[in-house]
Amino acid sequence: MSDETIDRPYKCKVDLALPSPIYARYLKDVLSVDGELGNKIIKSFSIVGVSEEDHGLQDADKGEEMRVLRIEYAATDAKMLRVAISTTYDMVIVALKCFQEFT
Repeated sequence: MSDETIDRPYKCKVDLALPSPIYARYLKDVLSVDGELGNKIIKSFSIVGVSEEDHGLQDADKGEEMRVLRIEYAATDAKMLRVAISTTYDMVIVALKCFQEFT
């Protein structure tokens, strides 16, 4: 059975607003290195802009900043979704601590 034919009804979208666009790019690179071990969950990463309708953070003079890391999950069951999100947050914490230490 291919990945496309597997039903993944459990979905979640997480937007992480970061201090700068470079943090968003670095975090995306760090998190996207490792793929999922099985085909029960799919994660996708993208960097999106901060806008007034999404977060109320847009500065009219500066325009839209691409500093939000969007992570989208699709899973075959709720437990797999919860585990994937929890694991991702653990990796985010470690990565952000490293960014703080070395910048």
